[in-house]
Amino acid sequence: MLVAGLLASPLFAVKTACAQEILSGSLIDALTTIEKPELGGVFTYVGEANAPRAFADLIARDAKAMKRYTTRLMSDRKIAGGLTAWDHEVCATLVTYYAGVAMPGIKRPDAKRLKALNDCVLAPVMDFQEIVSRRKK
Repeated sequence: MLVAGLLASPLFAVKTACAQEILSGSLIDALTTIEKPELGGVFTYVGEANAPRAFADLIARDAKAMKRYTTRLMSDRKIAGGLTAWDHEVCATLVTYYAGVAMPGIKRPDAKRLKALNDCVLAPVMDFQEIVSRRKK
């Protein structure tokens, strides 16, 4: 009886919801783009609000992943005319990383990639579904 009462309490429900975080479509798409979908499980512990910054940190330390991700961003901008708010946050975080003093483990990308990141921050914001549907046309 006591266990049933605890399970029904709002406090327990909050803890359960936190343990079963759902990943955003933008994050799943980004992990697939950099060919590391297996990291989705790790991101369930990060939380949706911090996921764009965590993803930015991940690709800032992996030149191949950065290249794949920025190539996809440039393609989406060309095809759909904009990017998701999630992608904007990733790009803004990366621009901030590269604007200041070099951080340990983070190598600045070439000028072309830096320009692409800056351009992405300024791109119009679009819904994820709209971008994906335009990719398939």
